[in-house]
Amino acid sequence: MPDEVVDKRSAAYNQDKIFIHGAKESAANAYKKQFHADFGKFLRSRSIEIKRGGSMFFICLERTSDDPTDQDGAGILYGTDFEGARDDLVQEGLITKEKREDFNIPLYAASLKEFKEVVEIEGSFVINKLELFREGIASSNHNPDNAAEAGRAFANGCRSVTNVLVAAQIGQQLSEELFSRVARGAASRAEVNQKRISIPHIVASLSLG
Repeated sequence: MPDEVVDKRSAAYNQDKIFIHGAKESAANAYKKQFHADFGKFLRSRSIEIKRGGSMFFICLERTSDDPTDQDGAGILYGTDFEGARDDLVQEGLITKEKREDFNIPLYAASLKEFKEVVEIEGSFVINKLELFREGIASSNHNPDNAAEAGRAFANGCRSVTNVLVAAQIGQQLSEELFSRVARGAASRAEVNQKRISIPHIVASLSLG
């Protein structure tokens, strides 16, 4: 996560938000810059480990929009019920506003163009093949007509990525309360979420150049 999004002195300060979906352009661009740096370092590290002529398969989140403030399915997942539940905890005095402002989700869905740019600029690998696929939330594969189950699946998707970070900041007890509220909120919008949320991914085959 870029430091500037939680720095009140920075133009990229992501005030009143914990994710960049729907955030101001400067905050989203800070995440974009961080992604380019981190992914470039990842590729350089793997190029040292892989033998000449070796290949690597890679999967990551993708967004279909050129606008980094539109994080596609991930934006709906983290920028609605999760962010709303966090705001409720602040309004009820269970966590401070400062606690909320100090936390941003360290997640960025890159566009296909950005992915290609980083690979080409870093230069260690060549792209053999790229494929895109979309994945619905887990409840789509179980009982999509059960709102409570859909809400739990939605919350568990958020929890799998963020629980360790959230618990480290606000404690395990409040973390459990947060995800319980995420599940209830998502259950109340289960039918809408089932139709709206699908998470695009990039799957790439890369060979050491």
